[in-house]
Amino acid sequence: MKKYILIVTSSYDTTVDFLIQNYCVKYNIIRLNLDELEKYKISITDDYIYYEDIQANLIIKDLFRQIKSIYFRKIFLPSLNDYEEKYRNYMQKEIYNFIIGLVDSFEGKVLSKPTFLRQIENKVYQLFIAKKLGFNCPKSIISNDYNFVNKKIEPYKWIAKPLSTGKITEHKYILTNTVNEKIDNIELSPTYFQTKIEADYELRITFIDNTFYTVKITSNQVDWRNNNNAIYEFIDTPKIIYDECMKFINYTNLKFGAFDYMVKGNMYYFLECNPNGQWLWLENKLNLDISDKIMRYLDA
Repeated sequence: MKKYILIVTSSYDTTVDFLIQNYCVKYNIIRLNLDELEKYKISITDDYIYYEDIQANLIIKDLFRQIKSIYFRKIFLPSLNDYEEKYRNYMQKEIYNFIIGLVDSFEGKVLSKPTFLRQIENKVYQLFIAKKLGFNCPKSIISNDYNFVNKKIEPYKWIAKPLSTGKITEHKYILTNTVNEKIDNIELSPTYFQTKIEADYELRITFIDNTFYTVKITSNQVDWRNNNNAIYEFIDTPKIIYDECMKFINYTNLKFGAFDYMVKGNMYYFLECNPNGQWLWLENKLNLDISDKIMRYLDA
């Protein structure tokens, strides 16, 4: 029986385009774009899961028996503009719970289960983990009380960043910004504030299946993701970083993660871990083999 690797993603995901283009001969890959759910037929019964990709002319009569693993990527919900607005919120919840429940229920290898991702990527939860494990972090405040925040922070010496992974629409991102004025109007928008570190450089450590890919990023800007002039260098993982990442990995049972650190002198500051972080841009810039390691993990 042919066994597949199922990738749950969206039609916008160029990383999955890359994986299919480069690995479709070696591995049997099927792609489910949640934003195009109408192009698939999925029926969950007491005995089996019927799966049909209409465009690919692919029918799988018992999905969980015919897939060896699931790669859960970045998902977007379908456009519901053709439906009355009063129904859209309900429909979005039903679609979301449908696909999340499906992926979470698979007992084989999943990179990574949505409920796991939702917990680990929460930055409030991460901050408590980091403190519990003894990580060195910038001084932090998470609050929706602007009076409290304004008493604690000083303009130009703190930065503000999102509590989520930063995505606000399909094509726009909230990045890290320097606080340059008094804080206001956060009662319904809790915000993550940290002391601004004038770092010598940053580290992005991509972890997959007991392998670390550590990249040194030198940039003048607060957020290197918004800087096309950053300098990238693949380096050996410093022992202190390796030890901290392993503590986090063992505590959370993480199988994949993208860790961000700032480095000032001989001090390493843990910023965050994205358990579903992007990696293709690093592979392309530095000719790394992250994609091969991911596909080998999913195929094992």
